[in-house]
Amino acid sequence: MPQFEYKISDREGKTTTARGEAATQDAMVDTLIDGGYYVIEIREIVKPKKSLSEYFSFFFSGRISRKEITYFYMQLSTLISAGVTLVESLESLADQCENPRLRSIIQDVKVRISTGQTFFDAISKYPEVFDELSSSMIKAGETGAGLEEILSQIAKFSERDTKLISKVKSAMIYPAILSIVATMVVIFLITYVFPKFAKVFAKAKTVLPAPTVFLMMLSTFMQKYIIYVIIIVLVMFFIIRWLVVTRPRARSAFDSFVLAMPVYGNLVLKSSVARFTRTLGTLLGGGVPIIKSLEVCENIMSNVHLKVIVTSLKTGVAQGITLHEILRTKKLFPAIVTKIIQTGEKTGALPKLLLKASDFFEYEVELAIETVMTIIEPVLIIVMGVVIGFIAIAMFLPMFDLTSAIR
Repeated sequence: MPQFEYKISDREGKTTTARGEAATQDAMVDTLIDGGYYVIEIREIVKPKKSLSEYFSFFFSGRISRKEITYFYMQLSTLISAGVTLVESLESLADQCENPRLRSIIQDVKVRISTGQTFFDAISKYPEVFDELSSSMIKAGETGAGLEEILSQIAKFSERDTKLISKVKSAMIYPAILSIVATMVVIFLITYVFPKFAKVFAKAKTVLPAPTVFLMMLSTFMQKYIIYVIIIVLVMFFIIRWLVVTRPRARSAFDSFVLAMPVYGNLVLKSSVARFTRTLGTLLGGGVPIIKSLEVCENIMSNVHLKVIVTSLKTGVAQGITLHEILRTKKLFPAIVTKIIQTGEKTGALPKLLLKASDFFEYEVELAIETVMTIIEPVLIIVMGVVIGFIAIAMFLPMFDLTSAIR
């Protein structure tokens, strides 16, 4: 559907610039007039081919972060709880929003609500900004659960979820950076530093120790073929990534490998369970039906084996089977989750117990991250020490022999 950018004025004379969709320009104008606005200017947005500078502009100034969305929900909840209407709250947030793309979206949502659309319908136009969980809870809030409380729950969930994802990413990025730096140092020593010593050894015409001979061969090979090695490694990386993304069997094998990894696999499992329990607990507590809640949980699971479990939960519940009965047959999920869900289903306090379970597993994730950091750092240091020590021995052993021969 065509998009239009328009400048409108309300009955008090305040002007606003926003964007919207309609079948035609006349239809867009009629919609705005029906909402009580005066159309000052309107034009259809024609999407030209983006230049390189525009792509950079999009990534550095047009991107909407999770923190910005979390802050949006927190502010909106506060304003509504203070008695400010939804339209006035959105107008206030748009005025103080620094991100131009988010400001335009908030203004468009405000205009849509002013023209008679529900909050859920308005934000559904931007699924890349307002995720399925938030949309589902807002829809439930508008039908009776209370929008103020729902927005507060979304803000709390988004804040906790953002922190959890950041912690897991930190656990992945830190060792990756250390490994890359260590590899670059070793390559520099072998391809730049060691060849200078090798020239001296070659002139001496003495029998070289085995470590030195091996390192000379490795240095010669890397000097000649390092570019090809890097290209091959990058090509293999992108091929594996392409297979994982496009081939279900490759994705299944990769996700099985991840879960089977010592220490790190446990971290991935616990973080996924923490997100599942918090998402399901938040949705059920917000009045979202259980089938829809499980569907949202299914979409947020990145590991295909865990996604299959959530899918079986959705299918089983639709057939009248309880959650804990289905989870009993799934060995991958921790037994404590099954027990908590069983207790929640019996007592009718499932949302509350799921949120408590998520707190427990988020604490477990923090402990797992500390374990990963505690293990990886000394392992990398030991590996680096061994490699650099071997290089040092290979360089200095011939020098000792030369010194002995001179004496």
